[in-house]
Amino acid sequence: MRRIWIYSVVLIAVSCVEPIAFEVPPAGDQLVVEGYVQSGDGPHKVLLSKAGSIEESDSIVEYPVSGAEIILYEDRVKVGQFIENEAGTYIIEKGLLNTKIGSKYHIEIKTANGHRYQSLQDQLQDVGTITEMRTEFDKRSALTETGETDASVLKVLVDGKMAQGEGVLTRWRFKVTYQAETFPMWHLTINPPYDPLKDPFPCSGYIVTEGPIFSGGLVIKVGECECCDCWADLFEPYPSLSDEAVINGDSYYNMSVGEIPITPAVFAKKAQISVEQMSLSRTAFDFFSIIRSQKENAQSIFQPVSGELKGNMVAASSADFVTGIFYATSISTSTMMIDSTDVPIAIPDATYLTWPCAEIYENATYTQPDTWE
Repeated sequence: MRRIWIYSVVLIAVSCVEPIAFEVPPAGDQLVVEGYVQSGDGPHKVLLSKAGSIEESDSIVEYPVSGAEIILYEDRVKVGQFIENEAGTYIIEKGLLNTKIGSKYHIEIKTANGHRYQSLQDQLQDVGTITEMRTEFDKRSALTETGETDASVLKVLVDGKMAQGEGVLTRWRFKVTYQAETFPMWHLTINPPYDPLKDPFPCSGYIVTEGPIFSGGLVIKVGECECCDCWADLFEPYPSLSDEAVINGDSYYNMSVGEIPITPAVFAKKAQISVEQMSLSRTAFDFFSIIRSQKENAQSIFQPVSGELKGNMVAASSADFVTGIFYATSISTSTMMIDSTDVPIAIPDATYLTWPCAEIYENATYTQPDTWE
């Protein structure tokens, strides 16, 4: 999510065709905040980063901001402190703080170099539920340098109930986690002009011992593989919001919340779809709406910038720059498992790879999700 904001900040600065004389803060001087408290006992999270200058790299870089003090307030009373558990990521662990529907929350941030920021209050509202989730095959093709190729996807659709009350605003956050497998025990090191050498990774649980002459040794198992299976995440390209939903009373139908690419890697084993229905205040809804517009229009050079990402963060000093949002949200989560039998076309076998799994697949971990079935 931080990358979306960082991208948006840079986009605002470079999108004008005719140069205009105004000051734009250097990318590295602008603090980027993404944070929320959720309904119930958490966990609650804040991410802090700064955007790297586009001149320093061929791509936009994010730099985590460590050493900050982040205090949480409920109805202007201090109720907790976020603890940094990895660079730029601050957590109030699950079970340490119970939030209340109707209460208003904000944070105050003091960075390691003494700069101060705070968010405006955001009210925690109730949220409805997802009553049904399903997939729908969508046959597509795409043109590549080598000709037309299959680009079919599974669309993910949900039905459900909105929360009661006027002005209910909703976001659906979508993620797919798939199980991947590699074979690091059969890794070879190429050392010309000699034959490839058997070189299993230590995490594979295999080693090379002496074997028959000219065999290059024997690969034998001495332990369990710790890097053969991993779980990788695919995220939504942009937020799905309730202004796109077909609503009848308090019910909505056929809300499209994401797509799953039909690839050998994703469907080699099982995958889990996770959809979170999230309540949003008007401020948070407008913020994510701008993100959605900018992401949807990013591929077209003819589309204007949709709006500046101001969010609800403010700096104590006018000399400091900050963007992002801290919001309160109720979350209702629905999951479902899928595999290749849910796809009405043949899927080729996954590529045989001999590197540790999480080094191959993006957003991967060796920890199986708690909700995995």
